[in-house]
Amino acid sequence: MIGNDQALSYLLGRYGEESGYAITTVQMVPSAAETLALQPSAIIFQSVESLETAQPLVRELAECDVPVLVCSSVTDQARARELGADGCLMHPITYTSVVAALTTAARRVP
Repeated sequence: MIGNDQALSYLLGRYGEESGYAITTVQMVPSAAETLALQPSAIIFQSVESLETAQPLVRELAECDVPVLVCSSVTDQARARELGADGCLMHPITYTSVVAALTTAARRVP
């Protein structure tokens, strides 16, 4: 997960823990090599703004078939898709929506 919202990091971390997924949070956008070394099921951006800032990484990940998810509101969903998000975790973020998104993302990764 990429972003610096501590409350959101905690929430998604707990959801991941409860569902058997390990969620690693970084505040700064890592390189594609650093990201891929973690062998992620998905990359989660905490906001559309952080997704926008990380466009070079998103373009590289598109070539590697790593799903990109972003936490967003309904009004930001179209913009998130334009920026390369494969899926959105809509606010208010619930346990069920996070587990569904992670499960779907995990199935996509070869």
